[in-house]
Amino acid sequence: MSKFKRIKRIIDGKIIEIEIGHNTLQYVLTKRLTGMRFFGTKKHKLKIKNSIKRARIKNLKDKGFSDEEIEKFLDEINTFKWKIFSEGTFKRYLGVIKRFCKYLAAKFQSSHLTMFEAEKYIQEYIDVREARGLTADTLNTDLSALCKVFGRRTIEFRHPPRHGAHLKNDPTKYNTETGETTRDVGLTTGLRRRELAHLKVDDIKFIDSETVHIFSYGKGGKHNRTVLKGIVAVAKLKEYIREAEERESDFLLTKAEAHVPDALHYCRAMCAQNTYYAVLQDMENGPAKRAEYIQKIKDEFKRCERKLKEDLNKPYRLRGYNKKAAESINKPVVYDRVAAMYVSLFILHHFRTNTTILHYLVK
Repeated sequence: MSKFKRIKRIIDGKIIEIEIGHNTLQYVLTKRLTGMRFFGTKKHKLKIKNSIKRARIKNLKDKGFSDEEIEKFLDEINTFKWKIFSEGTFKRYLGVIKRFCKYLAAKFQSSHLTMFEAEKYIQEYIDVREARGLTADTLNTDLSALCKVFGRRTIEFRHPPRHGAHLKNDPTKYNTETGETTRDVGLTTGLRRRELAHLKVDDIKFIDSETVHIFSYGKGGKHNRTVLKGIVAVAKLKEYIREAEERESDFLLTKAEAHVPDALHYCRAMCAQNTYYAVLQDMENGPAKRAEYIQKIKDEFKRCERKLKEDLNKPYRLRGYNKKAAESINKPVVYDRVAAMYVSLFILHHFRTNTTILHYLVK
């Protein structure tokens, strides 16, 4: 016998029986999501190696397990899938949960639905949000959050595909006078909004007259090292450091500058593009430079204890929707993988070219 009671509600002229619990749905889901926090840990260290994964799949098939049972088993041992590594992701997912609970509370006049009952309405909620004209990015974030907390997979639900290369709103729409310095530092360094807000003077190390390293605590708990080249970048940062020292502040930006509504992610994309084309030009001017960049990439992977799986000699070609989107805004459809990987490692810290190209270079 179920420990939860069932009540009846009239929805759209029909009598529907729903299951309610002792605690509110929002309390239960928030508690479950909170238990998934794993800040400060690197996600890739929790992933199962492909060789081990293949061996386990073969072993399970030999024992007669079905594909569905094997998939469920792999989900259970892939512990990183049920953890949240970024504080920003946690906050976004928490917002999704609150909106989902509010939607169900309004629909059933009860905020005490059980997880079992609420799970039935995930698809309906996504459909309602899609009908409101929300973007594919927003809908995918909503679905990812709900699947995370309910232990489901996004492929189980119908949702619009999210493409990397697509047109954005005017990035200068929210530019403010207060944010002029912030935008310039973002354009120079390629740091994220949160990283810019926490950037201290001591985090910036000048290697020589044309090289500067910036150490930051990045997304997912990663300790990043941004490598900037060029006299202009060095001069700009030295000037901003001088201004920070004059106001006797440890931080490069003021609190007002750190909280502007400006499109700082666009500045990050512009920094990525500028670096990409600078590296490309450098390799074209000196053929020996290509080998140097490849070695730097390999050294960085080794330093970060990661394995380079991409063939750097193979160009990256956009296909399908992404190719059409790039052509519509007069962007290249073929990219140099060495230059893209360099940007990914030393500016964006993604460790893969697809994200770098689709979300930063094709903008």
